[in-house]
Amino acid sequence: MNRNGSGVRAIAVAVLVFIGAGFGNAGPTPGAIKIGGTLAVTGPLAAEWGPVYGDFMREWVKVTNEEGGILVRDLGRRLPVELVLHDDESNADKAVELYERLAASDNVFAFFGPASSPLTLRASIVAERLRVPMVAMEANDRAIYARGFRYLFGTLAPGLLWTRNYFDLVGAARDRGAPLRTIAFVYEDTAHTRDVTAGAIAYAREAGLQVVGQEIVPFNHADFSSVIARWRAAQPDIAFLGLWTGPSIAFIRQAAELNYRPRETYVRALAFPFLQAARGDSEGIVGATYTARRTFDARANRIFQRMNRDPYDLPWIANRILALDVIRAGIERAGSLDREAFATALRDPRFELQSVVGTFKFSWNLQIAGQTLNGHGTQTAYVAQIQGGKVQVVWPQAVADAAYRRPAR
Repeated sequence: MNRNGSGVRAIAVAVLVFIGAGFGNAGPTPGAIKIGGTLAVTGPLAAEWGPVYGDFMREWVKVTNEEGGILVRDLGRRLPVELVLHDDESNADKAVELYERLAASDNVFAFFGPASSPLTLRASIVAERLRVPMVAMEANDRAIYARGFRYLFGTLAPGLLWTRNYFDLVGAARDRGAPLRTIAFVYEDTAHTRDVTAGAIAYAREAGLQVVGQEIVPFNHADFSSVIARWRAAQPDIAFLGLWTGPSIAFIRQAAELNYRPRETYVRALAFPFLQAARGDSEGIVGATYTARRTFDARANRIFQRMNRDPYDLPWIANRILALDVIRAGIERAGSLDREAFATALRDPRFELQSVVGTFKFSWNLQIAGQTLNGHGTQTAYVAQIQGGKVQVVWPQAVADAAYRRPAR
């Protein structure tokens, strides 16, 4: 579509949302609370998300409705939740189109964000322009929260903090004699992976590690043979993969084929697709997960039992539980289905929620790396390790399923 066409379309969408008998305007009482968003069901990001995350969200809605729905105080009753979910095909342009559709045609009350920071960066512009509150589920780039947006609320702490727990673990292991002295980094050229790796480099140096290599590759890179050759010469104790799941799988497979085995390998996301694809080459690998079984409440466990799935198959599922719980809590605190009242409830510095990540709140006016960030969350990643072919959370110790297996000398 040309620029003029896009502009006309954007104006039309804004008008439709304003006059369409949507939430925040006088009109008939809705029969359900419609929340909507997109998911990377297909495309390059599907290796990390895929349809199973949509299945979980639908099950969350079923359980919520079985419990009576969400209380809307101004109506004096509870309303059921209706989920509207579209496949954005891992494409930011497609996501923008779909969020416009969610507001104009699907007439949802609130958005939940798409999978990944790159898509959220673009999709959140729609939320801000149309003043439809969006609760982002898996987005932590600084760029997203440095724009002064008032209708965007994220559950995650900034990406720079992603690896804080891992390097706390490394420091503790080094104190007990673990042979971890050097580290090399490879990361994709996306805002999210750059942030994660920049934070990791700083934490690594604080932990006393020597950085012996930094490699940046294009998004969805597939050939790591030259990186592996250089690392074979540098011999880092830790190979840090700041990569999306597909490229992480490619690196591990190629390293095995070339018989390259560093003492420890850290992957950005320790997801079930990674474990499944890497097979026996993944034993002992450590990486990030936001899901810790010991933090789950009975409600979350009930959903997983119904799905007959291991929670560790879905490392980002706690983000989605939290975001959906935030939407529910925000509606109940606002007491109405007025979007402005809902957004105001979430902006309140006193907003606090007990969820599967413990006490959750939003962060405001955080000064970090020369920027002021607003509206992001406080949720940080745990450290997991593949032990006996299964994902086990190993750090922090308060939520760990198993002890961390230190590399041998």
